Amino acid sequence: MPNLRRHLSYANVVSTLALCFAIGGAGALAASQLAPKSVGERQLRPGAVTAKKLRKNAVTAPKIKPLAVKEGKLSSGAVVAEKLANGAVTAPKLGTSAVTREKIADDAVSGNKVDESSLSQVPSAAQAAFATEAGSANPAAFAAVSQEGDVDSALSKGVGPGDVSQGLEAGIYCVRVPGFSPRGAQATPRYNGSGSVDVFVTLGGTGSCPSPAVEVQTFSSGSRIKEPFYIVLYR
Repeated sequence: MPNLRRHLSYANVVSTLALCFAIGGAGALAASQLAPKSVGERQLRPGAVTAKKLRKNAVTAPKIKPLAVKEGKLSSGAVVAEKLANGAVTAPKLGTSAVTREKIADDAVSGNKVDESSLSQVPSAAQAAFATEAGSANPAAFAAVSQEGDVDSALSKGVGPGDVSQGLEAGIYCVRVPGFSPRGAQATPRYNGSGSVDVFVTLGGTGSCPSPAVEVQTFSSGSRIKEPFYIVLYR
């Protein structure tokens, strides 16, 4: 210890402190002024680059590798129509039952896209078919009758507007054919837009429809009610 004190001087102490400050300052300067491209992937510790460290718009499309953004990474409503390229959504990209009736715009499906076997007969076609088939069967008379007992002359033969009347109760109709007493008759419901309709025919006269009138009764869901019908009558 006495030997060390003999060698200490003001000059020695000042020079030693100066050296320490020089070394420390050089290290700090080197840390703040890194050479370009001197810090690479190996110099970054795991988790060093967090979302908060990324500046706005730092991650651009060219920086994202293919298939890097998966479904679970997309926020709700992130992909809107304006973000989809033309033709981006093709048939193989659509999930089963993805396109429902509510998703189809009015008049979007044209005739050549419709499976005709899936369509039921439209009312006007049913009326035309009845008139054609009844005429080709050559019955003595046939008629299209409304729920109020009115006869559609364009779809009738041998039965006029005054030949059908309503019975004592709703859903009972009396059909008369001028000139003969029918020996056979068939009746079917006319399409009315909804419900399940049944039609029954009685020949030979009833309490509501004395002979030679034919009695027709119409039912909807098991209850007798006024319903339109077709009827064909044979001699």
